[in-house]
Amino acid sequence: MAARLVTANSVRSVTEVEQDALRVAAVLRGRGVAPGDRVVLKADNSAGYVTALLALVHLDVSIVLVDHRQTPEETLRFAGLARARWAVLQPALPADDAGVGPAGALYLDDLLAEAAARTDDVLGSLSFVDWFSRSDALIAWSSGTTGDPKGIVRSGHSFLGNIERTQQRMGYTEADVLMPLLPFSHQYGLSLVLLWWVARCSFVVAPYTRLDHAVDMAGRYHATVVDATPATYHTLLNLVQRRPDSAEGLRGVRMWCVGGAPLDRALADKFVTATGQPLLDGYGSTEVGNIALAAPGNAIGCGKPLDGVELLIINENGVTAAPGEIGEILVRSGGLMQGYLAADGSVVPRDNDTYRTNDIGYADAEGNLYVVGRKFAVHRMGHTLYPEALARKAEAAGAPIKVVALDDERRGSQLVFVVADPELREARHWRELICAELPPYEQPNHVLVISEFPLNANGKPDPRQLERLVLDALPTPRNRVAQTTAVEPAADLSALHFPERVRAIQAVVEFLRTNPQQVVDVLTEISNHKAVLEEIEATIGTLEGAVEEVSAYRPGQVGKMAVFMSSNVLLYSYALYLLIPALYSEEIIFRPSGQVLDTTRRLHDLLAPVHRLDAIELTTLSQRQFVDVPVAEADVLVFTGAYQNAEQVRSYLREDQLLLFFGQGVNPFIVTPGADLDLAVTDALRIRMLNSGQDCFGPDVFMVNAADAERFTDLLVKRVADLRYGSYTDPEADYSSLCYETALEAAADYLRINREHIVHGGRVDFRSRHVEPTVLVRRYNKKMPIEETFSPIFNLVVYENSQQLRSFINSPIVNERAMAAMIYGDDQAAAELLAKRHAVCANMTIFEVENGNKPFGGHGVAANYIAYRGERHAEPILISKAVAEHLPAAQQSRMANA
Repeated sequence: MAARLVTANSVRSVTEVEQDALRVAAVLRGRGVAPGDRVVLKADNSAGYVTALLALVHLDVSIVLVDHRQTPEETLRFAGLARARWAVLQPALPADDAGVGPAGALYLDDLLAEAAARTDDVLGSLSFVDWFSRSDALIAWSSGTTGDPKGIVRSGHSFLGNIERTQQRMGYTEADVLMPLLPFSHQYGLSLVLLWWVARCSFVVAPYTRLDHAVDMAGRYHATVVDATPATYHTLLNLVQRRPDSAEGLRGVRMWCVGGAPLDRALADKFVTATGQPLLDGYGSTEVGNIALAAPGNAIGCGKPLDGVELLIINENGVTAAPGEIGEILVRSGGLMQGYLAADGSVVPRDNDTYRTNDIGYADAEGNLYVVGRKFAVHRMGHTLYPEALARKAEAAGAPIKVVALDDERRGSQLVFVVADPELREARHWRELICAELPPYEQPNHVLVISEFPLNANGKPDPRQLERLVLDALPTPRNRVAQTTAVEPAADLSALHFPERVRAIQAVVEFLRTNPQQVVDVLTEISNHKAVLEEIEATIGTLEGAVEEVSAYRPGQVGKMAVFMSSNVLLYSYALYLLIPALYSEEIIFRPSGQVLDTTRRLHDLLAPVHRLDAIELTTLSQRQFVDVPVAEADVLVFTGAYQNAEQVRSYLREDQLLLFFGQGVNPFIVTPGADLDLAVTDALRIRMLNSGQDCFGPDVFMVNAADAERFTDLLVKRVADLRYGSYTDPEADYSSLCYETALEAAADYLRINREHIVHGGRVDFRSRHVEPTVLVRRYNKKMPIEETFSPIFNLVVYENSQQLRSFINSPIVNERAMAAMIYGDDQAAAELLAKRHAVCANMTIFEVENGNKPFGGHGVAANYIAYRGERHAEPILISKAVAEHLPAAQQSRMANA
């Protein structure tokens, strides 16, 4: 088969591609681009990208690679460091000229169009000879995990020589069809583009963010070699599992290559089971290129080093590690980078011919390399994090900070932020300041405050002593949970009406820490395993703040409180509505929701012997009976549920009874221009999929600006497709079947009525109660319905401009159900408008803002309100604060009798 370049819309022969590249080179030359110029290349994968890359190599320029997702500000910085004169860009954003000015900004689509308009034949052929000799042929960037990204300068000889050695190892032939599922703007993807040209085989430019489309292309064009990251292979396996027919198109693939991140053993085993073929792991870096590659016939670890590459593995004692012994990986190679960019654009030569990778691994007796991971990296919530980098970011809070990472089987790592504060201010103070500087996945599990860091003999902070301090301060390692670890000042128990009950709360906290599985066994009757673990952590944190909360707000003594319990987050509700109010209430009687009666009873039966509070009583009276007697006798009523039902109950109350209503909000999730889309998608998935979508914090609508809608949707669909379905008790399951009959029926009706908007998912299995996570996309319309979907449904609405967004925010249903709103991006005006009625979560989810010891909610009467003496006040609610502020008569009389 003749070599081709294939996209979803075109098939070009190598000869045609060569002519296209020569024409683009002629256009660039006509614009003034000359050999030796530094040219930024910033675009997404496309045939045009490939053509432009070949043209730039032919012109013998220094190519400055920039990720197409990079912000204009970062692009400007990179171009400035490289002293770039030109920038080939796509899309043609006026704000993103890479700092080269209008004359230097060369927009890819314009270049391709001008080249296509040329009618003259271009003589000659593409040549890599001059570029091969260039010392600064390629400038790429480090990840920035240990500081600002550095410009890495590679020679043409280094880069192309590495490609030739890769071809020899992997045995590519002219009959191969390469299909990399990677961005071309990084070392891995770019090397495959140029390898294709050198090997003269065929190349498929597939949409790496839409694997369903990529798989279709693989079958249509008979792909034989696929390259991707481990995360992509996870998604691919899930796709094939859901669509077994799609595996047919992949049967021609002879090499499945993987890189870009450590390959975990579980994925490797699953892949062999599913396909009968191994994943061929590899190891490389931007500084060196490919270092070691597993190949057919030797699919062991990352394989052996390429010809001309020497590996040294040095153990912690500084000597060569024995086979199987872990140590730091060092590399010697003639293909090593020239050096790093200096501030003036020159190249700072490397110190020597040995490169310290800062990775750790080991080699077996046959010389095969196994990479364990980054020397200073930790893995947490799906992210690879670097403690030293986190500490530097956190120090913006105003104190020296060190980060100690502790292994955690469930979360990957727990991060303890140790603050050196001579004033020994409380840990909560520092936690709030630190969290303001970091995204959720980087925030501390614990904060420990000490007066100064322990030092070693060299006068530097001693990491081993720090770790010992941390371990001594934490709860037992087996049961660590995300809590402040510094000793808090003694609470003012005089503010409590029943100080003896503090021991009851402490007993529950200790029980949750030491016996979490007993709670898990109960709650996984209605919630999935991951959601239950998060709920336990949140409950512990809230209970530990109970005394401080009541001391701060000083509610009056309540004679009797009646509670309509919620149908979800039962443990957290038990803490908020029963245990903490028991510090100032003589008696609390609660009625479980009928949907979860048995589970609520089992939870109470489990916890009652722990707290031994006879003041907390469960009743199974009917709703009417509960209203007629316990509610009628209560001073305070807590109602969780539907607004209409709350209003009906309110009609039965006396004026001197205090009603606290906790309902549901629209909780819009808004993505405005300038948003970090990766973060937004991560947070969207987290907030919507909590407990399989059965959580009142779940957004009913995701408003996404038109410019980012396609990208956001693609990223979201990819992540949703990767979700793992399993039973409630499965610790690895991302979601499970729906628990609530009403939620199942509502989800099915919603998907049936709105089926034309479904872009992913949409299947409902009534027998198993399995609702497939579903993404719907529609354009904004003032009349569009906004319905609460207590299920894994992402209702994406695309808005065109700020007027449409304001119209949505000001709509009656959003105002009436105003509770919380999550907003990502730079639209400050929209954030300010939301803040008038909502609790605004800027670039974070409700989880990061909600605090069980502080008022929470918005100003929507259908979302939450306080009712007393004939008036309703829609405002953020905390029971202790509401009792203190809205029940003054009861407070005065009871405090007088205390």
